[in-house]
Amino acid sequence: MIYFSIPYSFTQRLFQAFDHEINRLPNDDDWIVMLDGDTAFLMPDFGHHVEYYVKKYPDTGLFTCYASRCHYECQRVPGADPENPDIRYHRKIAEQQSNLIGQVEELDRRIAGHMMVIQKRVWKKIRPTVAEKTKEKHILGVDTKISNAIRAHGYKIRLMKSIYLLHYLRMNDGKNDFIK
Repeated sequence: MIYFSIPYSFTQRLFQAFDHEINRLPNDDDWIVMLDGDTAFLMPDFGHHVEYYVKKYPDTGLFTCYASRCHYECQRVPGADPENPDIRYHRKIAEQQSNLIGQVEELDRRIAGHMMVIQKRVWKKIRPTVAEKTKEKHILGVDTKISNAIRAHGYKIRLMKSIYLLHYLRMNDGKNDFIK
């Protein structure tokens, strides 16, 4: 089964929010799609795309996707304008990308966590490492610790090329646009 969640922590302890959501999954074979609260799918069949990838690449430790705005170039569609605020512009990119269903890029690096798809079984293996590395972290950097733990445990990180999210990511106020 695949579940979708937007983890949230009132105390800004993102690791605990992720852990809580994953622990709610009934089976170790279940997958969870965890999204940032400032993201949106622009294509109605997003769930079918995720399902296709987890079935085609079941050995994946962590899936991610493209986003309209991301600090890491590898998670942005080449040539797309991250500063364009027009949702219709981003919908066209999402439509183009949706034709690439099944295509992946293996990423041998840390990723931004605007969308992380992980199996409960994998989380249980990396959880002690992530818990230790994030005990002093609040929100920022937790996604980095998760992706580093995935790689350290020998799992693959795969970018799902057919999924493109609208990601607000501080569009108005830059670094000042953040929960204090």
